[in-house]
Amino acid sequence: MKIKICGLMRVEDAVFAAESGADFLGMIFVRESPRCIDVERATEIADAVRGKAKLVGVFRDAPNENVREIAESVGLDFVQLHGAESDDDIAAIGVPVIKTINPAEGLPAFPHAEWILFDSSSGTGRRFDWSLLASYDRTKPFLLAGGITPENVAAAITFVRPDAIDVASGVESSPGVKDHWKIARLIERVRRA
Repeated sequence: MKIKICGLMRVEDAVFAAESGADFLGMIFVRESPRCIDVERATEIADAVRGKAKLVGVFRDAPNENVREIAESVGLDFVQLHGAESDDDIAAIGVPVIKTINPAEGLPAFPHAEWILFDSSSGTGRRFDWSLLASYDRTKPFLLAGGITPENVAAAITFVRPDAIDVASGVESSPGVKDHWKIARLIERVRRA
């Protein structure tokens, strides 16, 4: 079971998450997000943890060229597309893609995506009805997001059986400030589940 800690804005939080066993570290490049990060800070974080975990940049309906430029500048391993991007967009970006889907709106196929991420609408940190994934054909590995915390992560794993979990607000003391105790507890519970 892989773990993604997302919405990182501070070097110390990224280093702690990586050293605690997170497999993916996410940084958000969506202006409307309270966790939006600039390229300079993202590069500082990336340089501090490179090789310890996969680096993911989160985008929503950004021009493909902008996504490519930021991915190259920061040195991202993956880009996560959280908007209305098409499979053609995914193919055009030229970087491995995690495509976010809101299962309440259906389960469309994205053949060019490396991973699928199931989340409630717009990454609100709210849990969706996990039973909506019962019909997912599991042709691609997937991450489960949306309201996951150290308290409910074991239930999420047992019920949904994702390939990875993705947590942002569930391990924070405030937007963009990670609670190291919550990260450690989450990772410990995932490893035991």
